[in-house]
Amino acid sequence: MGNEVAVRVGGLTVGALQNIAENRHIITSDGELLDVTLATDDDLVIWSLVTQRLRTLARNIEQGVNAELADRVRRTGGAITTPQGKASETISRGSVSGIASAQIRELLEAAAADGLIPWEAVDNVAPLVAHVTPQKAWQYAEDAPDEIREQLEAMIPAKRRTIKVDEAPV
Repeated sequence: MGNEVAVRVGGLTVGALQNIAENRHIITSDGELLDVTLATDDDLVIWSLVTQRLRTLARNIEQGVNAELADRVRRTGGAITTPQGKASETISRGSVSGIASAQIRELLEAAAADGLIPWEAVDNVAPLVAHVTPQKAWQYAEDAPDEIREQLEAMIPAKRRTIKVDEAPV
């Protein structure tokens, strides 16, 4: 880690845990720091269980922290920058499959044939190539006629909000 964060997990700092990982060590049941190749089967099984629990705990902590960061990023209207790093939010959508792309195109073609939308919109949003950019389809759906908006929105993957935290350069 570039910026050592002074966080302790039990009696260990994050830096100490990183050192244990980099050197392939474990802490034995009697408190000895030992290379994994010299550890007993019992100690290795215990550490495997410990790492599973740490992974779960870290994921739970990360989810809670990221939810709060997401709220703060939205309230401030942009990225949060501190001496430790920068937190920002990205919004993306999953991809649209070839089958869903064809269904979106069929819906738009039917709407164009009924005169609800211009024919250019069909090719702009859902070209003949089996590919639809979810963001483009969503933007079009926002202003589409009511008759097709709900159907189109149902075919587009939901937004995914992701918090990205970059460590400040050292």
